[in-house]
Amino acid sequence: MADEIPAAGTPGGYGWAAPPSAPPPPPAALIPSGDGYSWRAEGGPAAPLTPASIHRAPARNQQRRGGLAGGVLAALAAAFKYGFVLLKFGKLSGTFISFGLSLLIYIGLFGWQFGLGALLLIAIHESGHMIFAHAQKLPVSSPFFLFGFGAVVTTRGFRDARQEAIVAIGGPVVGTAAALLCYAFALALPEGQTRYLFLALAYWGCLVNLFNLIPMSPLDGGRVASAVSKWANVAGIGVLVVLIGGYWASGANINPFLIIILLFGIFSTVGRFRSSHAGLDPPPLPSYVRTAIGLAYVAMLVISAVGMSAAHSTLLSHGIGQQVV
Repeated sequence: MADEIPAAGTPGGYGWAAPPSAPPPPPAALIPSGDGYSWRAEGGPAAPLTPASIHRAPARNQQRRGGLAGGVLAALAAAFKYGFVLLKFGKLSGTFISFGLSLLIYIGLFGWQFGLGALLLIAIHESGHMIFAHAQKLPVSSPFFLFGFGAVVTTRGFRDARQEAIVAIGGPVVGTAAALLCYAFALALPEGQTRYLFLALAYWGCLVNLFNLIPMSPLDGGRVASAVSKWANVAGIGVLVVLIGGYWASGANINPFLIIILLFGIFSTVGRFRSSHAGLDPPPLPSYVRTAIGLAYVAMLVISAVGMSAAHSTLLSHGIGQQVV
């Protein structure tokens, strides 16, 4: 394990901040009202349309579509024009370019406010891996964003499974803390669009980190839990199979990214057991170290789940959480 440089997005990859298979939309949609767009829940009361506003609506909608198309074209032109300038930043060029392209995807899916916030929460998750790696005096790459499928950082030189688990749990620790700060900030705001936005971001952030704690590589949870026992990865495969089966049984579309993670997880777990049978496993960690790692892992599971539930319950209490699943 020492001096190996895992490739990003492979079973040896590291710091994969994968979003859940079906990322939730903002809890309230931007619904056309008489004078523009306003936040309201699906099925909620709509603002009445006056005759004048009805006549103005097609023109305004056409202007909005034209403005959106113009904005996208301007962003692509800027990316082409300044992309070569970003290449001069060396190691950070991949981060800047992949972040910009991913941002366009997230904005297209969720709108600019929620899209930007969701991508920033993923970036903060990755910064957690970097902070903990630097604390362990390990080299670590800048994050590379996977165009709607999360982000990844790579590192090398782990001395043992304990050190790898510490760096792995750094992403969920920092990422969940950022999501909980969004929740606390939302509670301090009066009712309105900004409060609902931060509640939705809190829900999203906790969900992303909880998903990444599934105990199966290449997810963070697999690298943490496998330091306790190789059987944790088997449990992670079971969790993902149940998750995929749930989507299939409900008739929902199954994200192919889930299938890719499952295949990588099976491949890495089989390799781990083969190494163990061949006597190539490193010496097991002391029992007190494995206990500490296990407790930290369970604590992060509980904190992420409670934070996600609290944000969801608060959204429901406002009557705007029907679309958050």
